Amino acid sequence: MKKLLITTVALALAGGASAQTSVPAGDITTNTTWSGEIVMEGPVFVKDGATLTILAGTIVRGQPRTAAIEEGETVGTPGTLIITQTGRIDAEGAPDNPIIFTSAAVDNDNNGLPDDDDADTFLDAWVSGDTFYDDTPKTDPLAPLNVAGNGNVQLWGSLVILGNAPTNNADKQGVGFGEATVEGLTFPGFDAADAKYGGVLPHDNSGTLRYVSLRHGGDELGAGNELNGISLAGVGDGTVIEFIDVYATFDDGIEWFGGTVNGRNLSVAFVGDDMFDLDEGYTGVNQFLFGVMPFFDEDDADPFGSASGDKGGEFDGDNHFPDDPTFDFNTTLRRDADLGSPTEDPTPWPLSHPGMWQMTIIGSTPDAGQEFVPVDAASANRGVQMRNGYAGWVANSMIVNTGSRSCVEVDDDLGDGAPGFDTTNNVASGAGTRLALVAVMSTTCQDGAAPAGDTATALSNGDTINGFIGGTANSINSGSFNGLENEDQTFDPTGDASGKLTAGIKTTKLDPRPKFGLTGVVGGVPPQDSGLDRNATYRGAFLRTAPELWTTGWTTLNLGNVLAD
Repeated sequence: MKKLLITTVALALAGGASAQTSVPAGDITTNTTWSGEIVMEGPVFVKDGATLTILAGTIVRGQPRTAAIEEGETVGTPGTLIITQTGRIDAEGAPDNPIIFTSAAVDNDNNGLPDDDDADTFLDAWVSGDTFYDDTPKTDPLAPLNVAGNGNVQLWGSLVILGNAPTNNADKQGVGFGEATVEGLTFPGFDAADAKYGGVLPHDNSGTLRYVSLRHGGDELGAGNELNGISLAGVGDGTVIEFIDVYATFDDGIEWFGGTVNGRNLSVAFVGDDMFDLDEGYTGVNQFLFGVMPFFDEDDADPFGSASGDKGGEFDGDNHFPDDPTFDFNTTLRRDADLGSPTEDPTPWPLSHPGMWQMTIIGSTPDAGQEFVPVDAASANRGVQMRNGYAGWVANSMIVNTGSRSCVEVDDDLGDGAPGFDTTNNVASGAGTRLALVAVMSTTCQDGAAPAGDTATALSNGDTINGFIGGTANSINSGSFNGLENEDQTFDPTGDASGKLTAGIKTTKLDPRPKFGLTGVVGGVPPQDSGLDRNATYRGAFLRTAPELWTTGWTTLNLGNVLAD
């Protein structure tokens, strides 16, 4: 790997203008500061005790992929930022001056499409003097689809943070018990040590992300695994993750691979797969999560996938692949490693038990009378799916417009029935007491299918816990709930004539605050986890009477005049 010798990148020019600084693929091994406009030519690894500081207002761009993926090869891999277990990031934007990660793809002919001048099926990489495809990300962001109707996704890699906090992984990849190499990288092209995560340090500190917007990512560095908007793998709770915006990325918005990191004020819109995805024994807590599902279908009429959204949340305790009967489940590997016998009950470490508080998720089936009806509408996407040994709490949330799907779904999965590894048993464990392992509390679901079976039990568990610690009962399709201020998230997904989100693209802005008149279903249970806003005894990510939404001034949808102030 190349070593980056530049320790400070200063980009300010006379009159406040800025030039682009190209950063080659390789390793950052000394403290480095980025400002102005940065172009990552390939994967950049922060390691060996170095801290990468990114100043407020910086635009970080990743070059698009320029060659086909070949096993063990890194040629042509897209610009991507990887904070390794031995590196740190300090990226602190501001409410009116966020840090923006986006693509370095170009549009020199200004036709609203990224260029591929040599017609080799790979987008042209930026060189000095070119016009960026996403040329005005601070004022007029790209629409979710380009003017030809194709998704503005996979235009670069992504941001990956690798920590030393616990996971429940076995030594399934040969890098250590409780450890793994993150999905999306290829070996031996990259050093496995630079892709490893997990360990025994729950309070590990990988740095700070605050007021950071990540857009149009999700390409893959290795075959078969796409990167997410942001991947948090084995990240510890010494890390600060606040005010994060993920928009129009190919795979998941935010995925937690185990770890203990907490988060707050997380916004995800129009991502290809799940908005919020957690697995591998994740035990952190998050508060104020806002998700908007795609209303357009870019997956050739398949019901779900990595292009048209899948779920508001995919909450797994383990990282099973139940659709693949040949896969040796991680739980089996853990049992063999822990106890040496497949006949004894395993003891999962750590047991999945995240807390997800104050979620507002708007599904892909809007109410009648929406502003824009796409030619290919997305299928009814799921709300929050719980499976594969998941245990945890969802509280004080609003999930609307899931159509034929329930707002929460507990799946009967292929777990082995052992305590901690089977979601169905977790739902039943402690039912009727405040010790219930799976509970949905003080949550409003509207315009979706009625929960049944284990899902209904999870809701009942939440109502029981409310009786001990406060809050009011869950509300499912209640006539006393008259909706959000404006639940209609639709607009022409190709944007204006230039393919941008601009003023006038949407007549009435999306407004996710609940309307007045929520009698009987407004109260929330007092947040219980440390570090949360314990005064937030209301439902959803936004306080009805707040003078300004916390998404104002820095998220893509708000900057693009789609989301209310």
